[in-house]
Amino acid sequence: MAEPENYSSPPKRRVVIIDDDPDFAGVLARTIGSLGHDAVVKEDSSASHTYELRDDDIVFVDLLMPKVSGVQVLEQLARQGVKSTIVLMSGHDNSLREAEKLVKKLDLRFAGVLYKPFRLPDVKSILDEA
Repeated sequence: MAEPENYSSPPKRRVVIIDDDPDFAGVLARTIGSLGHDAVVKEDSSASHTYELRDDDIVFVDLLMPKVSGVQVLEQLARQGVKSTIVLMSGHDNSLREAEKLVKKLDLRFAGVLYKPFRLPDVKSILDEA
């Protein structure tokens, strides 16, 4: 008798959330966890955290942060040659469009944008594409 085929789910990915709003980041981390991924929150957008990224990480970057902007984080990622997949987040449509152009110009891996506020299906779709 033949062995049954093993259909395994896709491997868990680590998702790094860079967002200065702890409440929002916590909700997003729980949402990502409910989808079977490991979520790590970095409330401080300082460049030192970007050195901890792995190539297979998915990085959610909030564009509007007080100390270091999302654009500065993207520029730091490009300088480091980071191969992680980038997801941009903002409630400002114009900021997202400009940052999307920058991500492509910097030749970073790009999965998409999330317009705040977003819903579970939006997050799931982004993670499935990444």
